[in-house]
Amino acid sequence: MFKVCLPLLMLGLAACSKGGDSNPDPGPDPVAPAALLNATHLESLMTNVTFDNGQVGTAVYIYADAPSYTPIGAVGEGFTCVDDVARALQYYVRHADFATSQAIQDKAYGLTRFVLNMQAPNGYFYNFVQTGNAINKFGITSINTAKWWSWRALQGLTEAAPIIRTKNTSLAAEIDAVVNKLVAVIKTELVNLPETTKLVEGVEVPEWLPEGADQGATMLLGLIPYATASGDAEIRTYIKKLADGIVRTQLGGAAQFPYGVFLSSGNHWHAYGCDQAHALFAAAKFLNDASYSDKAKIEVDQFYSWIISSGFKSSFDVRITNNVPAGYNQTPYEQIAYGVRPMVFAALDAYELTKDEQYADKAGRLASWFFGNNSASAQMYSRSNGRCFDAINTGNAVNRNSGAESTIEALLALQRISTHATVIAAMDKYSK
Repeated sequence: MFKVCLPLLMLGLAACSKGGDSNPDPGPDPVAPAALLNATHLESLMTNVTFDNGQVGTAVYIYADAPSYTPIGAVGEGFTCVDDVARALQYYVRHADFATSQAIQDKAYGLTRFVLNMQAPNGYFYNFVQTGNAINKFGITSINTAKWWSWRALQGLTEAAPIIRTKNTSLAAEIDAVVNKLVAVIKTELVNLPETTKLVEGVEVPEWLPEGADQGATMLLGLIPYATASGDAEIRTYIKKLADGIVRTQLGGAAQFPYGVFLSSGNHWHAYGCDQAHALFAAAKFLNDASYSDKAKIEVDQFYSWIISSGFKSSFDVRITNNVPAGYNQTPYEQIAYGVRPMVFAALDAYELTKDEQYADKAGRLASWFFGNNSASAQMYSRSNGRCFDAINTGNAVNRNSGAESTIEALLALQRISTHATVIAAMDKYSK
């Protein structure tokens, strides 16, 4: 049985942003630079959901549109989803005051109960809850299958388990049961997929990853704490298999496009959810194999430098001709918090591993995107109210809506930065 007993290192769908508005920029934040974290807006998006079994969970509204920032849902999908709730759970179990604050604990418990109640009979998770608290069981972004939201649930629950266990053993036991059920279906359907590849525009694509390296990375981040606690040898082997698959997606080098990036899926890279390097740093530690962190550092060293110098990117495709990779369909926008946070995490991983100040500088420079060092010179995150704008759109127009995903991803990035004075100093140096 899965039962996490050891504290874990903090481990890290396209943005649910909609059209922007023409509200004026909020201007400089009036709060001292050290006060990075403000969950006021996130908590304004929270509400209770009562499930059919009578259990009450805490939901997070998907959208909040400017200028009122009144919480709203997504037409046809629902008003809240596992993707966002599981990430909010990570924020609260990582909170510095979790051990002493009943309010923080209660939020974590409520978010946990929401995720637990979204598990389907087959072990995977539904994603959305609709108005009236009915689970959306049939929508393409909500069905109970091997998709993002199942891996989000896994990651949130396996990270939360050891922390919640210190305060609420009965809830931790419920987490164990739910995680074990998901792991069982992963073993049945995914663990033994053959390690075959296919060519897409000349790019060799590993077919054993769950749709792509991006989703494989999220799954890997959820399985590592499970395997750490349970000693499950089969899952340990599968973690290596996932890590090897991610490594196979790396292309280019210091002087060759795409500069050591790990592709997201097929021959495509997108910024959102690009946790491949972050996941490989975690795999290197778990497997005690520095070859994975060496590969991850290539992306941090080379690709992130290119991303910074080119003003960030949203996505691109790669075609290999005569062994030479070339990019096409390159798009600079949308730029979103969910595209920045993964890079901040991986740069921080490199800094924590090597203690090399160049990585502190790079993490801070990437994070300064939230504070005006971006193509729109916009303060994307406000320390004074905790909102993070949803996107920088084409033409450098800022989408000033502030939904759950953008808000939580910003908070997760800044929460981790908040423990590193050198990274904060670098962020402040590059911020505008």
